[in-house]
Amino acid sequence: MKLSEEIKAYYNEHRPLGAMPKSCYAPFKNLYFGSDGRVTACCFNRSYELGSFPKNTIREIWNGEKIKTLKEKLSEADFSLGCSGCYQQIVAKNIDGTKAKQYDENPLNSNNYPSVMEFELSNLCNLECIMCNGDYSSLIREKREKRPPLINPYTDEFVKQLEEFIPHLHMVKFYGGEPFLVDIYYKIWEKIIEIKPSIIISIQTNATILNQKVKRLLEKGNFHIGISIDSLKKEKYESIRINAKFERVIENILWFKEYTQKRNTFFGISACAMTNNWEELPAFVRFSNALNAQVYFHNLIYPSRLSLMNEDENQLKEVIDVLTTFSFEAKTPIEIKNLNHFNDYILQLKSYFKEIEYRVLIYTAEDFLSYYTIKIQADNALNENEKNDLISIFTEKINYVDSKINNKEILKEKLSNLDHKNNMIYDMIKKYFKELSNEEVFDLMMARI
Repeated sequence: MKLSEEIKAYYNEHRPLGAMPKSCYAPFKNLYFGSDGRVTACCFNRSYELGSFPKNTIREIWNGEKIKTLKEKLSEADFSLGCSGCYQQIVAKNIDGTKAKQYDENPLNSNNYPSVMEFELSNLCNLECIMCNGDYSSLIREKREKRPPLINPYTDEFVKQLEEFIPHLHMVKFYGGEPFLVDIYYKIWEKIIEIKPSIIISIQTNATILNQKVKRLLEKGNFHIGISIDSLKKEKYESIRINAKFERVIENILWFKEYTQKRNTFFGISACAMTNNWEELPAFVRFSNALNAQVYFHNLIYPSRLSLMNEDENQLKEVIDVLTTFSFEAKTPIEIKNLNHFNDYILQLKSYFKEIEYRVLIYTAEDFLSYYTIKIQADNALNENEKNDLISIFTEKINYVDSKINNKEILKEKLSNLDHKNNMIYDMIKKYFKELSNEEVFDLMMARI
């Protein structure tokens, strides 16, 4: 999964600082902490584990062999160790939507400490968004998936270990769940404000929580705000972000906009581009321009029924044809950036369109096992024993699911709804098959796909 010389040249030409020696600086600058304790190089790469807390200390993870291997791979433009998401975006020439290029502008510390950390320490959330799942929403996990709560491994010891790293950080990012509901985040924010208040604290929020506790906190530090919102129409918004109230969210968005404007900090709008809201993408650009906010469109891969990647040829052609008719005034730096992001997202859709004829269609358990046996054997991140073990796990799980479903048309529908060619789907299946029992895998397939 290496970039061709042609694609590498295009990528370097469009990076914010121009050509760079490394294809991605995430493992040179950043650590991402997931809600299950696993640590990776960034929030897009959730499969190549660098270590886990509390089994490993933060220092052990940062100085470990796994991160050194990833550095070597990315120095050679090799994205095979869990970096398929960025690889696919770069190949599609959706450079503005590529996570990898975001690390270019963060400083590279000469003292070998990370300059960035990303925290997704809890799935505690007050919403049940239709495109989300129980790994990122505690309510979905409880109500939709009927699964036990996640066991949170992060303690005061974790906050204490951060004290060594905070003086060297330039930026920290917080995801959820909903960050303003997560208790340990407040401890980390207070510690950052105490030790180095100049650090950029970036929070991605659903904008439903804005109380006096939050407002008092925001007055203390260097907070940058990103808003997640997927429709600008009340009825559709509330059908997507279940439990949220549209009017309150818009009111809070305007408060956050005014807050960031007064403090001269970043303000952004993020939307998941889906089958049920793609027509609003131009409206998001105009809305963001009016707020002087950067817009960002997420490539939704899962659930498949909402993913534009899985639309058929006629539907995807319609989406592309409609979106390409729009034009926007682009005079200010924000307007220019948002126009570029919109155009790059269309390039991503065109890449999906070109890939339609190469889609992998899997309808039976036998099809599934045959395809994934080949995929596992080609997985460079695994040694031979790990490959054999994983094939055994896949065999056990898919045969159990097959035995539980008498109507094979249901199984066909479930399996064909996944974009099996996409390595992020492979990483997701691998994660759940390894972690969950046979019955839990079955229940999850019935609930999610």
